[in-house]
Amino acid sequence: MQELLPFLRALTGDTAEVTTHDIGSSEAEGAEGAEEARTVGEAGAPSIRTAFVAPRRPGAAACSIVCEQWLVVEVGRHGGGRWELGHDDAGVAMAKQLLAGVVAGRVVETTAPGRSRVVVTLDDGATATETGYRGCLTALVVLPGWTRWGTTVRYEPYQGAEPCAEPSVRRRRPLGGRSAAGEGHRGG
Repeated sequence: MQELLPFLRALTGDTAEVTTHDIGSSEAEGAEGAEEARTVGEAGAPSIRTAFVAPRRPGAAACSIVCEQWLVVEVGRHGGGRWELGHDDAGVAMAKQLLAGVVAGRVVETTAPGRSRVVVTLDDGATATETGYRGCLTALVVLPGWTRWGTTVRYEPYQGAEPCAEPSVRRRRPLGGRSAAGEGHRGG
């Protein structure tokens, strides 16, 4: 977090509110010796540091960072985008790429009941994809093709010309070509 927090604040500027919280530490953020007290084995219990990024633009994706055993980056509204990274240079570099993609608005989230898949496009054009499942029914209820017929949201960048009231949502037609109103495609 020591390296990510300044990067995150520089990346977002005044386009988002970055809130940090320490769990298990009585030291104030940035206090002398606070970083040493956060390591396991010193000064009692280990600390878990969190940062939550709330964009000021309504259609942009929120994200959070949790520094514990792993460096966890979470993106999206439905729990699908959760990357567990190491604290090594490669993990920190990946976290920075994910955060840059979120701030630039290169995030797509597809949801269906109990499921969410988040795709973040990185600066080099590669994509990072994570899928999350919630609840016990996801193991029992099979939803074939949910990534094709689920609801897809394309999040806005943190800054841009005109903010949208909501993210761009594309609801897909159910299989069989019939809409919710019962109108379907008639072949000829």
